Parts: sequence; structure tokens; C-alpha cells
Amino acid sequence: MPIAKTIAVPEWVDSGSHLTDGLDLLGLRLPVQTIGGSLLDGVTTVTPSVRYIAIRAWLIYRYGESYFPDSWRQFTDFSSYAECALVLGNLIENRSMNGLIGADEGIIRLDSQASHIGISSLVKTPAATVYAGPSEQLHVSWSRGEKVPGISAERGRPLALAVDNVLSGIPFVKRLFDPNRPDKASREELAELGRVARIDQIPDLEREALIAALLPVIPLSKIERTRIATYAALLTLAKDKGAPPTEKDLFTAACSLSRFGDPLLDPAADGWLMYCVRDAMAVSQEAVLAAVMNEITAGSEDGRSGVERHLVISELLERVEEHDAPLRDLRLIEANESVADLTFRQLVARVEAQVSVGQQEEHGISRWSSGLNEPNIYNLALASGPGALSLAVVAWIVAAIRVGTGVRENLLDFGNLSYQGWRRLGLREVILPELERLLREDPPVRNVAAELAYRVVQQHLQIAWSRLQVDLSRDVALITSEENKWFSRGKSYRAGRTASRLQQALGWMTQLKLIDASGATADGDLVLNDALQVLSKAAGL
Repeated sequence: MPIAKTIAVPEWVDSGSHLTDGLDLLGLRLPVQTIGGSLLDGVTTVTPSVRYIAIRAWLIYRYGESYFPDSWRQFTDFSSYAECALVLGNLIENRSMNGLIGADEGIIRLDSQASHIGISSLVKTPAATVYAGPSEQLHVSWSRGEKVPGISAERGRPLALAVDNVLSGIPFVKRLFDPNRPDKASREELAELGRVARIDQIPDLEREALIAALLPVIPLSKIERTRIATYAALLTLAKDKGAPPTEKDLFTAACSLSRFGDPLLDPAADGWLMYCVRDAMAVSQEAVLAAVMNEITAGSEDGRSGVERHLVISELLERVEEHDAPLRDLRLIEANESVADLTFRQLVARVEAQVSVGQQEEHGISRWSSGLNEPNIYNLALASGPGALSLAVVAWIVAAIRVGTGVRENLLDFGNLSYQGWRRLGLREVILPELERLLREDPPVRNVAAELAYRVVQQHLQIAWSRLQVDLSRDVALITSEENKWFSRGKSYRAGRTASRLQQALGWMTQLKLIDASGATADGDLVLNDALQVLSKAAGL
């Protein structure tokens, strides 16, 4: 019996909590993020400026040299103060500069008529805290609990000294570390600081130290080698393209038969392909939830009075052309055909025929030359409205063909495809067994799409319940389920992609002068060669 028929969708009980917004409302982005984290550490979606890594190391170093209290709280308070001066100096240099933490408040202060500007925290969370995780992952620093962080001799200290070499000669910087530090600075003092401490211009000595931390020639762990492989893949794409690569370029290459063109980078290609597999599943099912929500809110009182759930799903399935159009784009049906006429086995056969073109299997992963790939599936799902219900079924089928062998053989690198098992619709625990059942029973595709839509709503409510249990004040549910009706909670919802952090990584590479408008720079070529040597050595070649 299908899981959706054995586990009841929980009815909602008013807990008195406040409605709040949230991301990952199906809980399916977490496996994608976990895979991405294993492939690219040391950078996050909120760390766009790599120079902050060096500045943070310098602040730790100079704070210790000044014999200030060994307290994390007092260190962060001081960091907020010092960072304010740096941000104000940068804004005087260039008001449109990106990547500064606290720029909005800084501009407000600079717009005042005062000759001297107040130096105090611009934000609640300083860069010293925001960049703590990446700094530790890059082994530049380490946490000491409630005490001041430490910096490593191999990576942190060279960075700190490189920054100090540039900033220590500025009179106002010396005053920053005075026990009786000033609470204001003149515009001239801040301008002098801004000229040499621009967040977007990294002096060569400091830049070399940052590259050494990001892409070490002696990696300290497997995850560092994996990070090196991802950056090497991006540099390879930049070199081949003669232009800065994009996230799409990396995903397209990872899905292709040729991958990145160098066997040393095949593990990185496999990893990012598995990322795409889970992302396609997450995005397509978020698109299903969005279609359901749109249909509910189209009801009376914007869906607040409730809509019978079977009417919601029936209406979405009746819009047949919106299901057929994306499947025609994927060449799964002809112009005179409709998915409404197919059984599940027939759809699987269509998918298998498409991916059989040039199909090769290696290390438990299948690749092919046709355009039926994960990025195309999730892009269509985001644009197809009700058609997402059918595309989500296709995403499950493609996932089974793509990585089913590796999952069934329990290969180590495939573990994150089943991250948290049943709770996150793991490949091993949910997807593959369900597909096997559907192949045995061979229902119409529209029935499969309907069942998956019910499952998506159930998944959302289960995730919302679990978050409410952790924090009774946090209610992220979009809908409630009572008897046979779904009720809107009056919140909007849009499906989306999981942030891969590749955009931020590419930004760091540009700031470090490894890539530019013409692709890989001369320094980028040298770093790529060093990276490939590191990977070759690790592979025993």
C-alpha cells in the first residue's frame, strides 16, 4: 500500500504561536546543502568578500598583541568597532562598493553634516562572527569557546602579518588599538584608511596568503582536497571558456559525458552531479507545493475558508496542456500525444529511451548525451505551474536511473543522497522502493502525479510540525489540513533553488585575480597546475 495512504496528514491544532516565514518548507534542501558542503567548504552565501578572512585574522592577532581581555564577547565588541572604521573608509572611497557588512548604516552616518563620524557597531553581527565558520574551515583560525579565537601558525599568522604590513603605518589604526580608543574619526582619517584597506583590492602578499589558505599545496584533510577539486574544475571551465564560468556551466559539465575533461576532476564531477540529482528532486517538489498553494488561494476568501483537497489536485491535473508542454520540451511525448494517456511503465520507457543515447555507467553513476538532465528538469518545473506535478515524477525516474546503481550497492560517496532517510525522502528508503512498487502496479501517470502531490503536502506539514515542536513560537505552515480540506494560512510561497555557494566562490576567485573577463588569468593557470598536482599526488599517480 502506498505510504501516502498509510500515514495520515496531521490536522492542525492552534498552538497560539505566531506565523513566521521560513525556507526549505519541505525539508528537501537540507540533503542538497549537505552534499554542497562536502564539495565546497570555506565559503557561505553571506561571505562575499574574501578579504574579510584576512582582516579577521589581523583583528585576532592585533587584539592579542594589545593584551585586551581574553573574552569572545569583548573581542566581537571590539571587532564591531574596528570594522565600522574600515567600512566607513571603504564607503568614502566608493559608495557603491559591494560586500561590505554594515554599508547601509555607514552611508547614513556619512550623510550627516558632522566633520567627525561616530565609530561604533554598524550591525548586530560583525564580520568577525559572520566569517568565523569559513575561517575555521580554511584552518586560518579556531574557536576557543568563550575566549578569543586563535589563529594558526601556517595560515592565520601569515595573513595577519600581511594585513598588518599594510595597515600598521596608518596613524588612525594605531589609535584603534589604544585602550582609550576614539569614538569618532574625521573624514580625512577615514579616507586615509579606506585608500589602503579597500575590501575589493587585495595587496599581493595578502592575496598570496589567502590563495595558500583556500587552495593549500598540503591539504590537511579529504574535504580540503575536495574543495581544491571544485576550484580546479571552475578554473578549468574558465580556461576552456575564455570567460568567467557560471554555476550553470559547472552543472552542465558535471552532467555531461566528458565532465571536466580531466580524470583527476571526475570525483568532483560525480559529486556535483549528485548535488544536481537531489536539487532536481527538491525544486520539482517545491514547485508542486507552489502549484497546490496557488490553487488553494484561488478559492473563496483566498483559500482561508478551505478547499476540498481532491478538488485541488483534480483541477491541477485537468490543466493537461501545462503538463504536456514541458514533457514535449524534454522529448518524452510527441506533439499529438498527452501524458494523460500514459501509464507509469510507459513513461519510464520514454525516459529510458531518451537517456539511452550514449549512456555510460561508471562508479555507480550513469551519464548520457541527451538533453534530459537535472538542470533542465528543475528549470522547467519552476516555470510550468501545474506541470510540475508530472515533472516531479520524471525527476524521481531520472534520479533512479542516474544514481540507482550506486545507492543499491551502498557505495560510500552516495550516502548523502539518502540523508536522514525517510524524513528527507531518501533515495534508498523512499524513492527507489516507491518506484519499484509503481513499476509493479503500473498506474496511470496522472494517478502517480496526484499521489506525489498529496505526499508533498504531507511532507510540508510534517516538517512544519517538527519545527513547531522545537520552537512553539515558530509556525511556518503554509496550509492546514482538517478532515478533507486544505486551508490557506494567508502566506505566499514561491519554489526555488538551493543556494550552492558557487557564485560566492567565483567572486572570491575574481577578487584573488584567478579569473577575469578573459577566463583563467596567468595566476589562475599556475594555481590550477598546483591543484592538479595535489590531486594527482592524492590519487597516487
